[in-house]
Amino acid sequence: MMKFAAPFLAVLLLISPNASQAECHEPRNCNPTSITPKEICNFHKVDKDLYRGGRPTCLCLAKLDSLGIRTFIDLGGAQARIHHCKSGAESVGIRFIRIKISVPRIYLTGVSDKQLRDLFSAMKAAPKPIFVSCSLGRDRTGMVVALYRMKRGEMSFNEAWQEAVYYGYRPRFRGLRNALDRYQDRRELEQLPAPSPSPPTTVCEPIRPFHL
Repeated sequence: MMKFAAPFLAVLLLISPNASQAECHEPRNCNPTSITPKEICNFHKVDKDLYRGGRPTCLCLAKLDSLGIRTFIDLGGAQARIHHCKSGAESVGIRFIRIKISVPRIYLTGVSDKQLRDLFSAMKAAPKPIFVSCSLGRDRTGMVVALYRMKRGEMSFNEAWQEAVYYGYRPRFRGLRNALDRYQDRRELEQLPAPSPSPPTTVCEPIRPFHL
């Protein structure tokens, strides 16, 4: 039993929400706000409808509200604080949605087409702008933002992949990588609901070429 438990424990520790602040990969050229890395790790603007980042401190929810953010989508990774942040988000008028991408999905089984379609349907229906978040704003968030970029026509697959890595996405998480790779096929990408009804107008991108 111990031989099985030890590797699984290592996986949990690797992506734990209590990971070192050194995990907070911080290129800042798409953070046009006063939000600091201690408040939200990897906080960046994607376009006028979407922001991305790690788990916010619950006190920082007021700053998200001041930016006009109306929906907080949690992808999992910080269960111990989730109920407190949920009530905090709702108290400042931010709608809270949780679509959990679990540890086995990250590492092994991958994220199903159904779960991704449900996520993009939720994004389509949700009040904008949206803040999408996981524990560090790197891996689950990176995959979702890459798909968002592709679906919105903001980037090609290769550009979205490079941006995800630039912001800390780690391709070693096989389940996430396999899910993202599926959508290189345009037929698969077409099956995702459009996350926003309007075409992109203000897109915030890292300065190219990406310095990985």
